[in-house]
Amino acid sequence: MMHRTLLILWALTLAGSLCAARTTCAQGAPRDTTTTPDTSRAPLMEAVLPRLTVMATRLPTAAAQAPARIATFDSTALLTTGARSVATLLRERAALHVRRYGPGGLASVSMRGTGAAQTLVLLDGHRIVDPQLGQLDWTLLPTVLLQQAEVLHGPASALYGSSGIGGAVNLQTVAPQPAFRLKTQLHAGAFGARGGSGLITGRAGPLSTVAAVSYRQAAGDYSYRNEARFPPTRVERTNADRQFANAYVATAVTTGAHRIRVSGWWSQAERGIPAAVGGTSAARQWDESVRLWATDTWQRPWGTLDIGGLVQHKTLRYVDPAQNLATTGRTWLASVDVTARRPWGNRWRVAFGGDARGVTAQHPQLATAAREGHASLFASGSGRYGRLTVHPALRVDGYARPASNASAVAISPRLGLNWQVARAPLVALKAQVGRAFRMPTLNDRYWQPGGNPQLAPERSWNTDVGAYVRGGWYRMEVTAFANWRYNQIVWTPQPAGYWRPQNVQNVRALGLEASAELHWTPAASWSLRPRVAATYTNARDRSVRGRPGYNTRLPFLPVTTIKPSLTVQWHRWALDLSSRYIGARPTGDGTREPYLVTDAHLRWHTHIAQTRLGATLQLRNALNTQYTVADGHPMPPRHLRITVRLSL
Repeated sequence: MMHRTLLILWALTLAGSLCAARTTCAQGAPRDTTTTPDTSRAPLMEAVLPRLTVMATRLPTAAAQAPARIATFDSTALLTTGARSVATLLRERAALHVRRYGPGGLASVSMRGTGAAQTLVLLDGHRIVDPQLGQLDWTLLPTVLLQQAEVLHGPASALYGSSGIGGAVNLQTVAPQPAFRLKTQLHAGAFGARGGSGLITGRAGPLSTVAAVSYRQAAGDYSYRNEARFPPTRVERTNADRQFANAYVATAVTTGAHRIRVSGWWSQAERGIPAAVGGTSAARQWDESVRLWATDTWQRPWGTLDIGGLVQHKTLRYVDPAQNLATTGRTWLASVDVTARRPWGNRWRVAFGGDARGVTAQHPQLATAAREGHASLFASGSGRYGRLTVHPALRVDGYARPASNASAVAISPRLGLNWQVARAPLVALKAQVGRAFRMPTLNDRYWQPGGNPQLAPERSWNTDVGAYVRGGWYRMEVTAFANWRYNQIVWTPQPAGYWRPQNVQNVRALGLEASAELHWTPAASWSLRPRVAATYTNARDRSVRGRPGYNTRLPFLPVTTIKPSLTVQWHRWALDLSSRYIGARPTGDGTREPYLVTDAHLRWHTHIAQTRLGATLQLRNALNTQYTVADGHPMPPRHLRITVRLSL
């Protein structure tokens, strides 16, 4: 009943927009009524400027006018956290949970009680999720090539398709700039950590180019308390070394009405796979990926046309001498997308288009037909009626399945509202309801033995309501959400001794997300910037009433997370303090205790002519907390790291 109601509401909204557009099309483009906060009464406060995002609607929209929660982490967040991977950045600042198997191990993201494969990952708007695994290792995504990261909370399938159940993350790479700029940094620290990065931008004729490289490595040989021994003793972590290398280049040119950008990114990682507490391991893993993507933004008299595409090749090699195992898997992904954006009358802006994608994988345990074809059509709009903004969206995705000679179709509607209650300070109420889905991965369908080509897509209904408040020196947002997920895929044991995926789980998740940021400048020489991000998630298994496990909390997901941070800046010095409290996490055999981790960074910088020098002393895990994020994988004790930076 709910999906019929939403489809009717979406159809009525779109019909209303078309009718309004036809009567007012000649009156020009809509005016941006976003107001800048009045800071005349707070001369010692620095204004918090509104941020524009395309992610929430596929149209340039201020975060305050979007129908959903949008969190943006820019160069300031990268500097204050000292994050060298996206996993660390999101772990310390975002209102979500990052699960890590040690500091150099696999890192996955959970949003609103969902699993790792239910969060969509975009690179400059292009999907880069591994088609075989259905997820990415966030540790492999470096921050050196990022301009900012945007996190969209809630249903994203109506805009971007499969996997957008919990939300989506869009990684925006550094754009080519005509002005010359050079940035380098080196770091070294405990447990064999060392590395560096460099970035240069400039112009040669009509071409603007940016290039970046990075390298980091660590031995990871810290000691931890082994509770599995009697009496408990401290032992050194082994086979935990890691090396990561990345190279990125992008070139842009503007010719006539075209703005063309071509980018490439190569990454390689090698790491040992340490055993869980009490065990030994000699397993190793190699990850390598190559991504090439391009976009042509074509200005037309009626609006803007974006034509783009991406090609991705990934190789994953795993060796475990103890099991006499050595396997190599390879995946290929190619996609093309077209998006048109235009004003429609004096109230509406619309975006519409389509995309197509082909994926394939090779692995010793995958069937030869491990491939998939996909095509979609989508449309979204933003219409303003006084202080009310309406955001409808609809997407239709079709998938071809060679192994089963069948196809699957997913229809994803979404309706969002934003009501600007007040303008000074800006107060906006947000609400949305939408449908999302996740297609089975190539592993789910083709793994041998156990793959199930007849799996149905996972489906969900999502809704949330929230309030956004922005003044001259503060910004805060609180959101209540609910999602119902059906036909979730679970790998279950079979009588023949192997595991097989099946659509057997239903889940209900309820929760709250809150964030706040203040920027207070009581004097010209110093400033304070406190922040906090917090979540409460109650995700329960609602598969079969009366059966064992019904209405129990999903394992490994913390009920509560709280992440406060503070930046104090004085002249050329800055102190960054950040903590993260991760609440109790239920497991199959009980509950894991909560933990609190605090980091402290002391930064210094100076200018010499046109050169900026800087240094950071980082104290990680300052309280020396003994904790684990994933069972059996202890995290590092208190340790130091120093970074030096130079910019021209």
